[in-house]
Amino acid sequence: MSAPYADLDSFGTEPTDRGRLLVRVHRPAPRTAVVVVAGEVDIRTAPHLAEVVECRLRGTGRVVVVDLTGVTFLAVAALKALRHLSLLARELGVTFLVDPGSSYSVRRLLELSPVDCIRPGYVAALVTTEVPAQRTRG
Repeated sequence: MSAPYADLDSFGTEPTDRGRLLVRVHRPAPRTAVVVVAGEVDIRTAPHLAEVVECRLRGTGRVVVVDLTGVTFLAVAALKALRHLSLLARELGVTFLVDPGSSYSVRRLLELSPVDCIRPGYVAALVTTEVPAQRTRG
């Protein structure tokens, strides 16, 4: 892998009054999706994030990780969305993890929430893990 997130698929931006939310999907391994989030996740942008993540949960992947490293603001609406997504993932049999990144305020809010899928540092470990190339018969 050349650079972290070199194979990002952008799902656009959604402008808000105070900023914007950028959501992108990175696929570091087969059947694994990392949803990279940057900006503010509030009552206006949380539905957009939930929609992108829910599509990944209902897709063919078995692991979905939400990377909140680039989040500058996390509102209660985001916590509700993450809790809903966690319950949906459990129903669907998909592993669902949230990496809060290094932001103290994001980590603190997630620590106080009922979201039980928090895995600090998970994305960094996933990105640095090399995926073996498929062998071809010849």
